[in-house]
Amino acid sequence: MKWEELKPELPVRIAPGHESGFGGRTGKVVTVGTFEGYSKRIGALVDIGEPLLLIVEPEALEEASEDPLPPGWGEFEV
Repeated sequence: MKWEELKPELPVRIAPGHESGFGGRTGKVVTVGTFEGYSKRIGALVDIGEPLLLIVEPEALEEASEDPLPPGWGEFEV
């Protein structure tokens, strides 16, 4: 994605194999831009539904469709 396409609440998918170890996960953008301790734009803060937020560069994000499952439900492999 490009910087201009990122906006809060946008559903995104992290590229498979991302260095964070969370590649392939989906989440929502919380904010975009500069974060404490940095003097330039470095990425988007993404909420993936875990007890942490990830900073991911725009190149590693793609727009995802809205989650069709109601809140509290999730998919898993058996």
